[in-house]
Amino acid sequence: MMHPRTILLSTLALLAGLAVPWVDGAGNGLVQIEGLRSVDQGQAEEWISPQLEFIESAGANMARADDVAYFLENALRERGYEEATVDWKLEDGADGVKVIILTVFEGRDFNVGAISVSGNEALESDAVIELLTSATRKRVGADPEATIPYVKADIDAGQKRIEEFYILLGFGDVEVDIQTDTTGSDADIAVVIVEGIAYKVGTITLPDPPDPEIAEGYKKVREDFSGKSYSAAIPANLESRVRELALDAGYYDASATSTTAPDETGVVNVTVTADWGEIVRVSGVAVKGNEKVKNEFFDRHFGDLIDAPYSPDKTNKQVEELLQTGAFETVRTDIVEQPDGSFLLDVDVEEGYSRTLGVYIGFNNYDGGLGGFEFRNLNLLGSVRKIDAEVEFSKRGARGEVEFSDPWLLGTDTEFTAAIFAVNRSEEGYEKFQTGGRYGLSRKLGKREAIDLSIFGQAAYTDVHDADIAPIYLGDQTYFASTLGLSLTYDRRDNPQAPRSGFIAQASVSAASSAIGSEVEFLRTTGRLGYYIPVGEHTLRLAGRAGTIAPQGDTTSIPIDMRFFNGGAQSVRSFQERSMGFRDPTSGYAIGGEFYSVFNIEYDIPIGALDGLSVVPFADAGNLLLDSSDAGLDDMRYAVGLGLRYKTPIGPLRIEYGYNPDWRPGEPQGTFHVGFGFAY
Repeated sequence: MMHPRTILLSTLALLAGLAVPWVDGAGNGLVQIEGLRSVDQGQAEEWISPQLEFIESAGANMARADDVAYFLENALRERGYEEATVDWKLEDGADGVKVIILTVFEGRDFNVGAISVSGNEALESDAVIELLTSATRKRVGADPEATIPYVKADIDAGQKRIEEFYILLGFGDVEVDIQTDTTGSDADIAVVIVEGIAYKVGTITLPDPPDPEIAEGYKKVREDFSGKSYSAAIPANLESRVRELALDAGYYDASATSTTAPDETGVVNVTVTADWGEIVRVSGVAVKGNEKVKNEFFDRHFGDLIDAPYSPDKTNKQVEELLQTGAFETVRTDIVEQPDGSFLLDVDVEEGYSRTLGVYIGFNNYDGGLGGFEFRNLNLLGSVRKIDAEVEFSKRGARGEVEFSDPWLLGTDTEFTAAIFAVNRSEEGYEKFQTGGRYGLSRKLGKREAIDLSIFGQAAYTDVHDADIAPIYLGDQTYFASTLGLSLTYDRRDNPQAPRSGFIAQASVSAASSAIGSEVEFLRTTGRLGYYIPVGEHTLRLAGRAGTIAPQGDTTSIPIDMRFFNGGAQSVRSFQERSMGFRDPTSGYAIGGEFYSVFNIEYDIPIGALDGLSVVPFADAGNLLLDSSDAGLDDMRYAVGLGLRYKTPIGPLRIEYGYNPDWRPGEPQGTFHVGFGFAY
């Protein structure tokens, strides 16, 4: 039964709707449309609905009548009624209220008929037609094969696009003529092109470089421009590139000019000259706006720029690093000339909140509900070093961790992290207590800093107890493990938090050895590759991961808590978390393995009805093998399914169902997953 409050609200909404004037087909509003023959009355009103709504609320007058007539006439012409006109007049309606009468003369409506293209050699006819008609197709949402209305303004714009495209190809003298025949029922169009000469960039003469860095940069400039199609923008682009090189070398006031010399074959030689000016060096740093961060920090951070040629690129890189720490809301820099002729780097900062205390909650299938507390200090001792302390609870237990990080260890570009942690947790089939510490050194490499090289290590004591799994499948239950490893990451994603394009490749190798105090010995390698492809508003995601861990030295079996597990929301989604692979015959719990692989494909389709909501069909495949010596793609398990994602400030909320298309006895037919974050 409908709730009484719902009935009341529905009734009030209906009464409110009846009280508002509305423009219907008979024109019972402040605007009435006459003269429509082939166009539906409701469709015409929809085209000018914003204007109608405004007039209904503000009233009718001469200016508004002229406006609404203009918009309706323009809407008709955009839809192929090229001869359409709309006249208006004001009349007295009921109770003396002014009413606008729109009188429409539709004229003939034309569709674009046959399109012929002649004179084109450098550009295919289909490409010319696409440039000519793309504006109309985009506006009316027509596919390339559909009939579209003839709109002269769109065709004129298309003619301009054809000319501009030819100019980009180097045809600076191109002529494009549009001939339209409207004697029939459609508008047939002939595109006549006189391409002219295809101009190419010839010899590029650059000014004598005052600095080796500029001379080195010239190689890239010549590589980018020599032999390419010539357009009027080329000289300005060359001037800009020379100025950029000059700025990076410290020639802050440098200017560049260019001249061109085309020959009869279409080759255009370009000469760039420069006035380098004096080199600008920064003699010190002047900071303002800082209250919590010490001045000494800025002196160290910008130290590489002092007594060196001023480089905007290097300065911007240093600024970006500051913003990434989270300790600053804004950082602005400029160079300021002093009375003695020297220059100071002026740094103006706005500091953010350095200390925060947060509470969070979450949910996933394996841990159930979880929550925790986090304290963060982004500016420890006024030196922009960070410390995080976190305590988390779930149905499986609790963990605590304190982590320290220094983005610029000893004033270098190397980041140092160190943490201590303790975990008391119940896994499927056993419980564990673990405490220890870990550390890492990482450095960004490459001009774009897309490469991350890291050295990492961990030392931890582990106690596996209260196990339902038979001891033969557990391995060592109480042990101290000390590991040391190396990882390399190449990240070209557009957005690491929510990537839509690019890729990431990652590989790591680590070892535990008695030489560094470990009671268990092993060699572990892992690899990951993710690729992201935008398809219009949609996103295709492809990913693969694999890992192996092999016992070494006196260790004959890898302890259960160090093995790989598979299945779950982050891997093969037709299985519950950690449920794939061989199981202990007595308890029925999975015991993990020494090799795993996972392959995923997803296609993210946004749903326009609600911003941030998307539907995601997916397919997964993966395996888990007991012995690393059997590493390969045998015994693969699969999932196909569908999910919903909703973007939230803490990551996407995921609701997914993975179906098992290759079901075996003892396996689930499928599994629901609920949680936050991306699958990979």
